[in-house]
Amino acid sequence: MDKISIVTPCYNAEKYIAETVHSVITQTAVESGRVELEYIICDGGSTDRTIERINSVHNGLAKVISEPDTGMYHALSKGFQQATGDICAYLNAGDYYSRHAFDVVLDLFETKPVKWLTGLNVSYNDRSQFVSSFLPYKYRKNLLGCGYYGMKLPFLQQESTFWSRELNEFIDYDFWPTFKYAGDYYLWRRFSEVAELKIVDAYLGGFRFHEGQLSENLEAYFAEMRSIGTKAGIKEFITLQFDRLIWKGDAKLKKRLNPDGLFQYDHRQQTWV
Repeated sequence: MDKISIVTPCYNAEKYIAETVHSVITQTAVESGRVELEYIICDGGSTDRTIERINSVHNGLAKVISEPDTGMYHALSKGFQQATGDICAYLNAGDYYSRHAFDVVLDLFETKPVKWLTGLNVSYNDRSQFVSSFLPYKYRKNLLGCGYYGMKLPFLQQESTFWSRELNEFIDYDFWPTFKYAGDYYLWRRFSEVAELKIVDAYLGGFRFHEGQLSENLEAYFAEMRSIGTKAGIKEFITLQFDRLIWKGDAKLKKRLNPDGLFQYDHRQQTWV
């Protein structure tokens, strides 16, 4: 049986944490016994009712660590150093997964040559309502390296992204906690050096927009990106102009131009192709 490791960092998240935890532990793949869940929640020593909310819903399916840390990526670093799953991901407090996300991920990791996977880019409002989604085009290693995803093209959505445990070997667990904002970009930079990011035309998870979240400070986020990014050259500039047009196009165009990097469900065969 495969094991999935999910890490949730949180601090004073009593308003949102229960929904996040519920979305992890009630995955159909977990309830059916298809997958073993290792769920690690790293709380930074919350002073509100976060721990109470977690304990009210996790039903013994989560390991809860509550102690002071230096920020979200310090919490994630601690969590992933304990993770032992075959497939890994992290989900911040407030965000949540589609109920069938793990089943889709398992279908692909078990049958396709994939080490790193992302799905539809989905967003929710502050009332947990699904408000938008779009199919990504492709994430090129060189454009990712110079920070174009986020600054020039849509972000790679962390909430919809899963990877093989072997990629954790490329994380510097001492360096990762030095980030306050762009620690996800650090991961993508490292992973892109050794694996191709595949896309699945499916709803896996989403990002909730709400006041006070770290992602609101885009200037600080981009500054951290630039600190580890590579300088863009003429090749990257030309590729960017082409890709911008494709990203703005419809899903049919994206599918046609990215046949090797995209998984779609074939209803006749009842499988992912």
